Amino acid sequence: MPSDVYVDLVNRTGEPCYGDKSEAVLSALIRNWLAGAASAPESRADDKTTSTKGYQWKQVFLPDGTELRATFQGRSTYAKVENEKIICGGECITPSRLANANGCGTRNAWRAIWLKFPGTSKWQLAASCRTIA
Repeated sequence: MPSDVYVDLVNRTGEPCYGDKSEAVLSALIRNWLAGAASAPESRADDKTTSTKGYQWKQVFLPDGTELRATFQGRSTYAKVENEKIICGGECITPSRLANANGCGTRNAWRAIWLKFPGTSKWQLAASCRTIA
């Protein structure tokens, strides 16, 4: 991997070096690329138009397949990124609505939502994935 791409990757994830976040992002991108290449044999490695679908939540990109979880008073609400939308109970929802789904209307979504990226088994707090410029 070219050094400038490596630096951009770890900067984007907010890690000081290659770690769990970088691995999750890179794995999701590769899996999505492989899935697209398998279904579209005319795709080429030098094709610059290939893009990963997902949901852009301010500074954090959630690839399709990302799971979201918010827990309040022992009750968890789950959602998943599907076709560039966050889906909860069959309905499109925002991170704020998910964070406040169990009756509390004042929770900060960054501190209330946990994320599990495709290809990983570890949940991480959304705020830890956020990079503020």
